[in-house]
Amino acid sequence: MKVSLFTEIQCPSGSVPAELLQQFLDQAELGDALGYDGYWVAEIHFTPSFSLLSAPYVVLGAATQRTRRLSLGVAVNTLPIHHPMQLAEQAATLDVLSGGRMCFAAGGGHPHTRAYECFGVEHEHVRDLMRESIEVIRLAWTEESVDYQGRFFRIPDIVANPKPLQRPHPPLYTAASSLDGVNFAARMGLNLFIPVHVRTAEELRQFSAAYREGLAAHGHDPEEYELGLLLPMHVGGTEAEARDRSEAGVMSYYDVIRDTRGSYADWLLSQGRPLPERLRANAAAGGVTFERVCNGFAAIGTADQVVERIGELARDTGAGHVLAWMNIGSVAHDHIKESMQRFAEDALAAVRGI
Repeated sequence: MKVSLFTEIQCPSGSVPAELLQQFLDQAELGDALGYDGYWVAEIHFTPSFSLLSAPYVVLGAATQRTRRLSLGVAVNTLPIHHPMQLAEQAATLDVLSGGRMCFAAGGGHPHTRAYECFGVEHEHVRDLMRESIEVIRLAWTEESVDYQGRFFRIPDIVANPKPLQRPHPPLYTAASSLDGVNFAARMGLNLFIPVHVRTAEELRQFSAAYREGLAAHGHDPEEYELGLLLPMHVGGTEAEARDRSEAGVMSYYDVIRDTRGSYADWLLSQGRPLPERLRANAAAGGVTFERVCNGFAAIGTADQVVERIGELARDTGAGHVLAWMNIGSVAHDHIKESMQRFAEDALAAVRGI
């Protein structure tokens, strides 16, 4: 079992962006020293309380100078709002700068940030845009030049510069919180991340089974692909300590996501526009209690309890990678570092053996 870290770098009211970015770099350096496999960051626009990560490659470029072994990736690159050649070159530059440590996750991103409306993307075109973008990015990394004629992108025999160090190309992932997204991952032959924090246990089992069945149906060997789980996590000396240190911070995330989605839905209705299916399918953030988070959507407790929770998820889904979301919401920087340290010392070896 691989164990990486993940963050969206929420920016609660009263916080200082420069300080939060430096805290992220401190956490990346610590994670590198403690033996975590990677650190993934989000790409999210226009909503400061939700995330500072509007320019994730700038942030990860800084992280390359503070780390030596962590893989570094954006989960997810919001493909519909970018030209794929631009993304291919940015990501390949990170791969070169890091000495071949870049991983790439493709996705539709967060539509409730109004990014689609700002960048002129129609919701109904998202899957087709993603498919063409992934095709172009693969070509940019593996072929000498790219001559591509698609519905959305027409590329006139040009060279992506630089090429990534990893051959044939860096690992490719996507993230999905719906069956449609899972089926897309299987069809395209992509490694998959599933977010635990918004899905029930039954949905996790359903999605993981559909992913493997879909890979096989599309001619891909399921054994060659990685399933990862995005899991909010906090490790304390006791269960009470873990809960006490994380509750306000974790719940601030659910508050922000509820308010952001609600604001977007109200704005769409005011414009006379329908609510996108992707947003309706992920509208479960409202009404979530901390007790429900601890019981179903996260791993919060002692090192032994967290190992047990990850083992349960692995048995249910067959996952081989956990993205530990310790820097979530407004959890304090010092408590994040202590949780990272406790997990590395008291749980990492056991989880690797799952």
